[in-house]
Amino acid sequence: MRVRNLAIAASVAALAAAGLTLPLAGTASAASTLKDDYNGDGYRDLAIGTPGANSVTVTFGSASGVSEGRSVTVTQDTAGVPGVTEAEDEFGENVTSGDVNDDGYADLIVGAPGEKVTGKPSGSVTVIKGGKTGFTGGSHVVNAPADTAGRFGEATTWNDLDTDGAPQLAVISGDNWWYYSGAGEDGRAFGLEVDFLPEGVRLDGMVSGNFKYKDGFGYVLYGERADGGAYTAHMNGGAGDYGYQAELLGEGDDPTATREAATAGDVDGDGYDDLITGNSRGSKGGSVTVRLGGDRAFGAPVTYDQDSAGVPGAGEAG
Repeated sequence: MRVRNLAIAASVAALAAAGLTLPLAGTASAASTLKDDYNGDGYRDLAIGTPGANSVTVTFGSASGVSEGRSVTVTQDTAGVPGVTEAEDEFGENVTSGDVNDDGYADLIVGAPGEKVTGKPSGSVTVIKGGKTGFTGGSHVVNAPADTAGRFGEATTWNDLDTDGAPQLAVISGDNWWYYSGAGEDGRAFGLEVDFLPEGVRLDGMVSGNFKYKDGFGYVLYGERADGGAYTAHMNGGAGDYGYQAELLGEGDDPTATREAATAGDVDGDGYDDLITGNSRGSKGGSVTVRLGGDRAFGAPVTYDQDSAGVPGAGEAG
């Protein structure tokens, strides 16, 4: 359930070890509208979570790209960030961004599914405010709803899921999906109106996109069934019926299912987001599956591995 974190930990180890904990200011005088521009300088920034180290490293973009010299590492011990770093927190297990307070700067949204809070199920999500002087604008925590089994914060998204013009926070726990109404992430938490998830499922990730409707978001939830088989499903819906239009995409030993990694992007340029999933156990040495989005339906899954024509390398066990 944590395969993807091994590569992340390796790639960010040098940055985290550098101990660069002072935020860097942007150079622009006005805030940016870019989704991942935390310091408002007009360039997107790269945020990588390292849950094994309970940290998130942000490398700031520039005209020449990103560099180690323009980075900051944020933990629960950073000034202004709530909580205290504890070994089991997994702070950084999930990282996303969005302009939560509508000030023109992206804010860092960090999941910590192992966080323990007295009287509540495990897990929390911390919103760390961006600004022209970096992460100095304050932060706050969203704790797990009472009616979940825990591991709240396994994955988060920030989208206008009900198409009312204002984005909302969506979060998965180990056994449920939630979204927050009202004023961004400070509103009331709502779970699935129609619970389509199989008994004993352990959700580990989520990705959202305009997969089937150009004017609305769908959500792909993935993880493991109770028997250890992969589980991948998609749902559409709106306020009042989330979970009603659920579709199982793959499960068990199906190589097109995933328990590990998914992302979305318009691969073929038709205006619909396409779903890309990874399966390290698929084929001989792992595989990637693409499902093209379209009007109310995904296209048939197409799977690639290192033995596919045009893909460099060769499939090797492990």
